[in-house]
Amino acid sequence: MTFARPIALGLFLIASPAIAAEPAYVGTWGVNAAQCKVAQDRQGAPMIVTAKGYDQHEAHCAFTSVKKSGGGWKVKAACSVEGDKQKDAFNLTVAGDVMTMSHGKNARAYKRCRS
Repeated sequence: MTFARPIALGLFLIASPAIAAEPAYVGTWGVNAAQCKVAQDRQGAPMIVTAKGYDQHEAHCAFTSVKKSGGGWKVKAACSVEGDKQKDAFNLTVAGDVMTMSHGKNARAYKRCRS
């Protein structure tokens, strides 16, 4: 009987870095259930957010900085909106199935889209 394999596997698991969970903001978000059904090639499409950026119809943003801040994230992004390059900075918070995107005093709440 040999114990080499279980011991080697145990050492591998201990030495491996933990797989980080996706940030809570990752997902597809709409202002209401109807928006969740709109295709990305149409005006009024939902926002598809990944750990690295978001896409929404003709707006595409790559996150250049994401910093955990209190109960949310401070985000800086390089965006292309209808072909125009621009920079953006905003805060994201998630509570349950609601994500709030804040630009200064302006905030918009989105609900998580369900398939």
